[in-house]
Amino acid sequence: MICSASAVLACLFAARMFAADFIYQVNADRADCHYRCGEPATFVVTVLHTNGEKAVTGRISASLDNFGASVQTNATFDLAVSNPFRISGTLLEPGFLRLNLPKTKNVRLFPAVFSVAYEPQRIEKGSPSPDDFDEFWADAVRRLDETVPADPQLRLLPERSTDKFNFWRVSFATYGGARVHGYLSMPKDASAGKRYPVRFEVPAAGGGRAGWTNNMQAEPDAICMTMTVHPYEPPFDLDELEKLFNDNLACLKDKYGDETYPVAGLWKSREDYYFYPAILGINRAVNWLASRPEVNRSCFTYRGTSQGGGFGLYLLGLNRNFTKGALFVPAISDTMGYRKGRESSWPRPVDAQWSKGAERRAAAERNAPYFDGANFAARIECPVRIAVGFSDITCPPCGVYAAFNAIPVKDKIIYDGVGMTHSCRQQFYAELGAWLSR
Repeated sequence: MICSASAVLACLFAARMFAADFIYQVNADRADCHYRCGEPATFVVTVLHTNGEKAVTGRISASLDNFGASVQTNATFDLAVSNPFRISGTLLEPGFLRLNLPKTKNVRLFPAVFSVAYEPQRIEKGSPSPDDFDEFWADAVRRLDETVPADPQLRLLPERSTDKFNFWRVSFATYGGARVHGYLSMPKDASAGKRYPVRFEVPAAGGGRAGWTNNMQAEPDAICMTMTVHPYEPPFDLDELEKLFNDNLACLKDKYGDETYPVAGLWKSREDYYFYPAILGINRAVNWLASRPEVNRSCFTYRGTSQGGGFGLYLLGLNRNFTKGALFVPAISDTMGYRKGRESSWPRPVDAQWSKGAERRAAAERNAPYFDGANFAARIECPVRIAVGFSDITCPPCGVYAAFNAIPVKDKIIYDGVGMTHSCRQQFYAELGAWLSR
């Protein structure tokens, strides 16, 4: 099911052009921004000064593409002649038609991008699952359980506990002698006689000063667990966290020659990939938590944004303890999208090897499907809700839809964020958070 959040058609983008601040107001000619293949779509763009008045001078370059290399139109518009101006195009295959405008000051919050959907329910993932996909992951989980004790370690943090809940640091042993780290909170009266629902989460990407990676909001009426993807205990001090994060990146660069953690090691082997021990360790944390007598296993939910949304695909596909999942602008959702002529989803692990030689790229291409969230999506068995940004250039909507379409359960809904970037709207967090709690 598709849920459209496009009642407000206008999409405002703050832009800097000719040393002056401007606003793009973009409308599509169809309310829900959905089209059938071959139908024309027309974008209407108005360029305004920040005071709301129309710009009367200047030239704007605009282009249309398929969220990939297939550029349909390049045009320049003289605002003295046409403001608003119109630009039209179409797609003959399922996907997203993207309008590109001059970049803005804040690329994260206001990219000058607006797209419309062409039969997105028919978008397919970039590559099929490997024939031994299920065997590979079943063997990985089994071998870890047989050879490495889980060794759960909990350390109570009185300074973060309250009269309503206790707060712990937690960690578990995983592949390669590493550990996964996170946080756990539990209501103080939790027991086998008074069980509580579970709220499980993996943070969005980053480290260093990205404060969401080293903290967790506890709840007085639920058991909360947040697990990070990094192999070190995240300190609460942001300066210390920044140093650990950068030291970790330096080690990865020395070992693999990769500059960023979400692509590190993939070209060497599946087991060397940075996310491999994280997936296995966090999966182990889920199983440990599900076995606790304080847990109400009929309400064991997952939520995550971006990287956390991608790990939701991993965990919901791999672990049967979850009863619901809400994924917001999920990353890792179609990392092989380039094979379909469109942009792959973050972290684009194969694309990252493009400049490092054919051999490394070929190796990454062989290993990447084992970590493609769209392949895990095909194994999900619980109800799922997903929020997608039509203007998301980090996790393109075509990739998010590819993963959504692969989910085999009937109880699934995707929420269309028309004009939404990689910053998910609070409306979606509130609505899907309420759904998780029901």
